[in-house]
Amino acid sequence: MHDDSFSIDLLVRHPSRSPLRISRALSLKRSMAHDAGNKFRVPRDGRTYFRATLQNGNSVSEFERALTKVVKFLRKNESFWKDMMDEKGNVELVLNHAIPPQEEKGDKCFELSLTPAFCKHLSARGIGLRIQGWQGYPNTKRSAALLST
Repeated sequence: MHDDSFSIDLLVRHPSRSPLRISRALSLKRSMAHDAGNKFRVPRDGRTYFRATLQNGNSVSEFERALTKVVKFLRKNESFWKDMMDEKGNVELVLNHAIPPQEEKGDKCFELSLTPAFCKHLSARGIGLRIQGWQGYPNTKRSAALLST
């Protein structure tokens, strides 16, 4: 674990598309999913949930490169985002960061700067943004909380 560890996850919620269909459309391997069509494991709101990690790393420079790759991914899948919005789906980008413990009370323990251009890419596609800090590196168990919110 590094103090600058991060992951950038994509969370898609949809009223009817299956996780497999979402995975194929985006050419992504899902890290977690619940299918609205599954009678035995239906999420509380009856929607499909799909989560995949787009990027991860351990340094500020890796994070900057990862954001550039995310923008390329957003552009490449332009028609998918439009379809999601038209079909009452919801897409969210989740930035998970390791937060080192404070040495002393009042110490800054986390700072994140996003350029207006990056935020514009998200906004133009109707994609939400969530930023989470974790004591230590975020793991799958903790990240599972994404699906329930």
